[in-house]
Amino acid sequence: MKHRALIVGCGNIAGGLDSNQINSDRPPLTHAKAYKKNKYFDLVACIDSNQDQLSKFQREWSINQGFLSIEEAIKNKIEVDVVSICSSTNYREDHLDMALSLNPKFVFCEKPLHFDLLAAKKLVMKYKHNNVHLQVNYSRRFDSSVVNFKKSIESKEYGKLRAITGWYNKGLLNNGSHCLDLLNFLCGSLNLKDVGTGIRDYDDQDLSYPLFLSTSLDVPIVLSCGNANDFSLLELEFLFSNGRIKMFNGGRNWSIENVVKDPVFKGYKMLGDIEFSEGEYLQSFSNAVSNIHNCLAKNEKLRSSGEDALEVLKLYTEILNRT
Repeated sequence: MKHRALIVGCGNIAGGLDSNQINSDRPPLTHAKAYKKNKYFDLVACIDSNQDQLSKFQREWSINQGFLSIEEAIKNKIEVDVVSICSSTNYREDHLDMALSLNPKFVFCEKPLHFDLLAAKKLVMKYKHNNVHLQVNYSRRFDSSVVNFKKSIESKEYGKLRAITGWYNKGLLNNGSHCLDLLNFLCGSLNLKDVGTGIRDYDDQDLSYPLFLSTSLDVPIVLSCGNANDFSLLELEFLFSNGRIKMFNGGRNWSIENVVKDPVFKGYKMLGDIEFSEGEYLQSFSNAVSNIHNCLAKNEKLRSSGEDALEVLKLYTEILNRT
């Protein structure tokens, strides 16, 4: 029996980034294609307040039922198991709250969960009280390359972790929160040391800030800012006692440099040749939807829970309080 899915908000992340790609071999970059390509799901409905956008989305993704609001969907007594919240963050609280009236088993929400930490906490508690799974799309938690890298850090495969540096742009909450969540996932809770001067490269209400942090084991972390008007940027570099590993192009590519004996200076060591490899970031949406199915069918643990998203918002709030 298939899980009946509904999408709220018919923009880029809902399906636009996969426009005209429904039959292509390219991995899903959106909720719509991920559901369509998974045999355990049936995409039965979508919601958008713009009639033209709603109709276009329905046609492109062959969705039978379309509504202009969640209220309209509720009045029509639509039955769904999974709801994807892809609407603007400005509507996130209302849509997450109203989605519960659709009686879903699972809600898959785009990040960030909310602008406000207290409001986000109330939402997470409400979902818990209603026994509805809440997953937030911090996509690199669904990337197998990242999951395997976490295991290698824990096993000290590359020796002791010495330092982390990184770059991001396009707003602390919009894009920088991916870095914060990824570091939380890989290294545990972070300590904020200092905040630099923010730059406006995305939204006046969401500046990009240089950040100085550390792990609970006092490993230093420096996150610098690029400018989103130039190009997209999200990368992290990890310095270990036995080498250096870098995640770049948002996770689509990785590199490793192992420590070797210096052939020139006797008794010294150096980093050897760079070895490049492709990451599995583009499989993240497929893995996320598989996680939803496995959670519902096999009681698998959520990979990116509401509680995980709250940890990001706690750090985000602390950063803003320092500016």
